[in-house]
This record gives sequence, C-alpha cells and structure tokens, in this order.
Amino acid sequence: MAILHPQECYLLERFTSPEHYAETRDAVIAFINAHEAALSRYKHDIPLNSRKMPLWQQADLVWENRVMPNMRDLPGHFTTRTIQRINNDPEAYSIGNAMGSIRKGIVEFWDGWMTEDEGIYIANCEYIASQLDRKLSCTISGVWMEGDLTYNSKELVSYFKMPNKIPLYELDSSVRIEINEKPSVTGIYLPDNDHASARFIYATYPYSPDARTGVAFENYVDEDKVCHRYWTETNQVETGWTLIRRVEGVYIDVPPEGFFPEGKPEELYSWPQREKTLQQSKMVRIAQWSAEISTH
Repeated sequence: MAILHPQECYLLERFTSPEHYAETRDAVIAFINAHEAALSRYKHDIPLNSRKMPLWQQADLVWENRVMPNMRDLPGHFTTRTIQRINNDPEAYSIGNAMGSIRKGIVEFWDGWMTEDEGIYIANCEYIASQLDRKLSCTISGVWMEGDLTYNSKELVSYFKMPNKIPLYELDSSVRIEINEKPSVTGIYLPDNDHASARFIYATYPYSPDARTGVAFENYVDEDKVCHRYWTETNQVETGWTLIRRVEGVYIDVPPEGFFPEGKPEELYSWPQREKTLQQSKMVRIAQWSAEISTH
C-alpha cells in the first residue's frame, strides 16, 4: 500500500477547495482582462497604415475575431464551477487544463502589437493562472505521481505558505473502491499498491479509478548537490482504494524546514515511524474539528 502522508492529503484538499477554485477563477479572469486591455489600447491607437499590413499583423481583426472569442467564455465557466464547488455540486469537477487550451490557441498568432509592458504583465498573469490551474487540473484528473506532493514538492509548495499546523489523517476501511468498481463517495483515497500517490476521487467519476504508479526512476543532482528521484516510467495500475479521513480534532505541526527538507524518498517511506514519534511529542488537539481547510 502507498504511504499515507498528511502533507499529500492536505494539498489534495487544498487544490480542490472552494478557495482554490476562486483563486484560479480570479487569476484566469485577470489573464483574460490583461489581453482585453491591451487590445483595447491597440484599437484606440491603431496605426494609420494598419490596413496595408499583412492580415496576420492586423491585431484588431485577428485577435478580436479569432483569438479573444475563445477566451471570453472562460470567466463565466470558472465562475459557474466555483459556485458549484461552494455548493458541493459534482458538476464543479468538470473542469481542467483551461490555461493549456488557451495557450494552444494563442501561440500561433503574432503578438508583436503589444507594448513591452503589456507583454510582461500578460506573461506574469499567465504564469500565476497556469500554476493554479495546473494544481486543480492535476488533482481532479488524478495524474500526480508519488513524490509530486511529498519529497519532490519543494517548488510546488514554494508558491504559497504552508500553515503551521495541518490536519492528521487516517484510513477509513469502511469505505472502499474495489477493482472494477466506481466510486460512490467523494474524497481522498489511498491506493493499495506501492509507489503511487493518494488521489482525489469524486463520487460521479465515471470509471473505476486506477493509480499512476512509478516503475522506473532516475536520480538527479541539483545545483546544491542534493540528489532527487524522478520517475521516468509510470503505468496506470488497476487497484483498490481506501478512503482517507481527517482525525477529528487533531492537527500536527509542520516542521519549520518542512516535512521533506532533503527531498529524498526515504523521508516519505520513513513517515509511519516518524509519525508515531510526532504523535507522542508534537500533536495538538483542537476543541472543535472543522471540515474546512486548516488556516492555522
């Protein structure tokens, strides 16, 4: 069975939370609005000889009629999905890879009509929106690999501040998804097989979920001479799943250096024993349990 680690569970909760939906929505809208503002400025200051330019350089025609129409539906789409997520409507999970699709629809069009400042601002907006959308998309589609949310997560978690405490989690063996079964309960699940990540699975997921499982890996030494493991080959493995729940009222300290300061798989594999030690010395009990994401 895969390793149950609280950081992985916390991140899966966070990336599918109403708050993350709203943050992604706002970032995507900011990205689109940046394009709208740039195009509006261009149309106001349009060069007098614009109609003598090749069509592909006539931004008021090409971007207004071919590029922007593919983007203008997204604010409404993300707003609807965010409201659905707040209301626990499973339709909220019909979302993902919006920024990837947008990017494919933009790269073939000339953007030399933008000012340098506009280009920089749009690039910054795109980066933020893409990072948020990727976290949401990867979580809903279940493509995270072992390590992505644990020992290889340093860059991922650098985009936000982990709270000082996160919930402790445990398996609920009364809720299972067996091989060839479809889920009936939305939640985070741990796969029966090794070298796979916990996974967010929603109740209306139309298939029997499989686990992206590491098969072969390479070690990479970074500029600080720290060795990291990256999976170079994975398989989609049919497996059973067990629901993960929060331990009611129990939170665990996030170490100042993080759970994976060395970025090594051993820090994950040794977690069960480390957890026992932490339970004895650093566990904090809260009087009232909240089902919302911890902000402590």
